Amino acid sequence: MIITVQIFLLMMVLAGVGIILFTRNIVHAAYALCLTLLGIAGVYVLVMSELLAVVQIMLYAGGVVILLAFGVMMTNRLRGEKVLSGSNNKWIGRIISVGVFAGLCYLISISPFQTTSVEKNEDQIAQIGVSFLTDHIVAFELIAFVLLVALVGAAYLAKNAADE
Repeated sequence: MIITVQIFLLMMVLAGVGIILFTRNIVHAAYALCLTLLGIAGVYVLVMSELLAVVQIMLYAGGVVILLAFGVMMTNRLRGEKVLSGSNNKWIGRIISVGVFAGLCYLISISPFQTTSVEKNEDQIAQIGVSFLTDHIVAFELIAFVLLVALVGAAYLAKNAADE
């Protein structure tokens, strides 16, 4: 069953990347990014790192994709005009990226990775939650306040932009 889940997650990530690369619609690319990030979170679950999976889902799949969607909705689009990137160096970029990829593959292949067994701590997430709400309560409340101010500021700016 594990191999089936691994194949599914690999196909999920690769499908998302393929859609991101070949779609011309930015909203579809944002949804595909969410699909890719959820697949990566699934890989984190398979390697027994539930905390990273939760962080991946909350921060990246939730926050970044929603931020991208709001950015698309709030920007003024030019109607009927094509937006050109102005880049004429596509082949140079492709050659450099293939070279960097080949170099990284070579470095990974010659690296002497050593595996060690790590003792799994079952209540790692619970310990972090207790630590936030006891020892680091001031920092936790400060972060919540800064996020609230950012949300109110964004709503105020969006309201003023809609009024104009």
